[in-house]
Amino acid sequence: MVAEKITQCMKPHGAEGIETIKNMNENHKEISEFAFECVDVNENDKILDIGCGGGVNIEKFLKLTENNVDGLDYSEVSVNASIEQNRKAVDDDRCHIIQADVTDMPVYDEEYDLVSAFETIYFWPDIANTFKEVARIIKSDGKFMIAQGTDGNHPDDEKWLATVEGMSVYTADVLEEYLIAAGFRKVEVFKKENDYILVVIATK
Repeated sequence: MVAEKITQCMKPHGAEGIETIKNMNENHKEISEFAFECVDVNENDKILDIGCGGGVNIEKFLKLTENNVDGLDYSEVSVNASIEQNRKAVDDDRCHIIQADVTDMPVYDEEYDLVSAFETIYFWPDIANTFKEVARIIKSDGKFMIAQGTDGNHPDDEKWLATVEGMSVYTADVLEEYLIAAGFRKVEVFKKENDYILVVIATK
């Protein structure tokens, strides 16, 4: 008998999706903290967090820049959670949460100084072309930061791939190849010491 795949990680939905987002906010804290240690944020940076989930990373970015910090997610549950997490910034027009697919974002070319993706690229389809779409919306010299809990060598990778619907895992080398092909000119790799947490920052 084949076990039923876990679907909430890919696209949180319904009451269970709300709980999934709460759990993600808690379980991804260490990954988020390491990523914020790796990236430089300027006070004028306009930022987009793709796969914004519960909006906790948007909240962190809002404290580091005086510009807008927006979020994008294709899950309605995630969009609503991000809005509520950042209600004041949304009301003040400093934060817009967009419900859309990362493969075709309703965003102008070269709109953002920094784009982030926390624990989400596992589920992006056609990642080569999706990275090109991300590059499109980033300004020249802007950055794209990927943060994930595995560097492709985590002992639980096979278990996750077998149980979580739509999941793929990438090593730093593979990500660098895709990012350079997508139009980024420089890729920096950060790995947390004695852990599998991986942060990749690509400069356009």
